[in-house]
Amino acid sequence: MSIRKFGVRVCKKLKPLFLTEALYLKARFWLEMGYRLDLKNPKTFSEKIQWLKLYDRRPEYTTMVDKYAVKDYVARKIGAEHVIPTLGVWDTPEEIEWDKLPACFVLKTTHGGGSGGVIICKDKSTIDKQKVVEKLRSALRQDIAYYSCEWPYKNVKRRIIAEEYLDPAPNVNGLTDYKWYCFDGEPKYCQVIQDRYREETIDFFDTGWNHQVFVGINPAARQATVSPVCPVNLDVQIEIAKKLSKDIPFSRIDLYEIGENEFFGEITLYPASGFGRFKPEQLNEILGQMLTLPGKRWGGVIVKKEGNGSLIIAEPDLLEYKLFCFDGNVHFLKVNMGRATGLHINFYTKDFELLPFGEAWYPPNPNAKIIKPNNFEQMVSLAEQLSSGIPLLRVDMYNVNGKLYLGELTFFPASGLENYEPAEWDYKLGEILTLPREKYKN
Repeated sequence: MSIRKFGVRVCKKLKPLFLTEALYLKARFWLEMGYRLDLKNPKTFSEKIQWLKLYDRRPEYTTMVDKYAVKDYVARKIGAEHVIPTLGVWDTPEEIEWDKLPACFVLKTTHGGGSGGVIICKDKSTIDKQKVVEKLRSALRQDIAYYSCEWPYKNVKRRIIAEEYLDPAPNVNGLTDYKWYCFDGEPKYCQVIQDRYREETIDFFDTGWNHQVFVGINPAARQATVSPVCPVNLDVQIEIAKKLSKDIPFSRIDLYEIGENEFFGEITLYPASGFGRFKPEQLNEILGQMLTLPGKRWGGVIVKKEGNGSLIIAEPDLLEYKLFCFDGNVHFLKVNMGRATGLHINFYTKDFELLPFGEAWYPPNPNAKIIKPNNFEQMVSLAEQLSSGIPLLRVDMYNVNGKLYLGELTFFPASGLENYEPAEWDYKLGEILTLPREKYKN
C-alpha cells in the first residue's frame, strides 16, 4: 500500500475528529490529489466538485442518486421506454425472491456509488446465493455520504433492486458505458468505458464524436486499441443528456445502447467523488473552466430569494461577533468577516483593540476597519448574563440594523482543537480559564 493510500485510510478513520466537512475534505484532498483544496476560489474540476458537495444542496439531488426513486423521475423527463424495467425491490438481501427472478438479471443497492453493490447474474442456476447475500449485506453498510461527504446519499432509503439484464452484442464482454459530462444542461464530452470487468478501457469523445487525446478519471485505464464506434442514435443520447442535466451545474448522465434503443443508467453528480485523475493533468483545469458554480457560498449569512427563484446574499459583509466569556465575564471577542466572499477572523479586546493573534485556518485582516457597535455594551451585558457560572462560554451574536440576534452558544470552541498563531497565545488564553476543580478544590 502506498503512503498516499495509507494516509487516505487514516484520514477516513479520523473523520470524527475533524471540525467540519470542509476541513475533512481539505485534508483528504491534499492526500488524494497532492495539492491544496481552495474552496474560496476553486479552479480545477476536482476542486469545484468538492465545492458542490459542500454548498450545492438541492433536495431533488437525493432522488437523482437513488437508483430506485430515480426511475420515475427519469421516466417523466425522457419517457419510460428509456428506463430499465425493475423486477423487484427488497429492504434486505435475505428477502430476495429468487424463484421470481428470470435466468439473467442484475442486483444493485439503491444508495451506493460505483459498482461495489452491483451483482450481474447471467445464469441463475450457477449463482452462489450465499455469497451474493453477503456481498449485498456488506454493500448496504457502505456510507459514501459520510466518508466522501456526498450528502445526497444520506437520506436515500437503503434497499436492493433487481433489474432486467441488458444483453450486449455477441462476443462483447459487458455493456459499453456512455457517460456524458454535462455542464448546466450542455453535454461536452462522452466518456466511453469498455471491458469494465476485464481490462477496462476509457476513451473520450466530443459531441461530434471526435476522439480526444486525454484519459480520465481512472489513470490506470488505457485507451481502447480499436476506437469505440459512434452510438447508432448519437443525437438521441445527446438530447437525453441535455434533458436530464438541465439546470444542474455539473452532472454525468450514464447511458447504454442496445440495438437502436437507449437506456438510462444513472445520474452521477460527483464522479470518483472529485478525486479522479486525468491524463494529461491539464484536463482538470479545462473541465474546471467549463464548470460554473451556482453563486457564492451562502451558509451562515442572510440570504433572500428573488422573484425568479434565485438566491442572492442580502448582506455579504454581515459580521459575526463571538464574545468569549469566562465565568460570566467577557474577556475578548472575535469577529468573523467576509464569510460569503473569503472568511477572515480578527480578535479584539473589549475596547476593540486588535489582538496580535489569529486562527491558523483563517488569516486575520489587520486592515479591516471594524468599528465598535453602538450597542456593544448591550452585547456584553447579554453575553455575561448568559454565561454566568459557566467556566467558558462563547456567545455568538449578529447586529442587524441596530437590533441584536443570538447566533449560538458554544461551550467548546473548535472542540478545543483550534490552532492559534502565534502558538503561545494558546497558553495565554488558557491562563484566563479557571477550571471548576481548581476553583472549588478547597
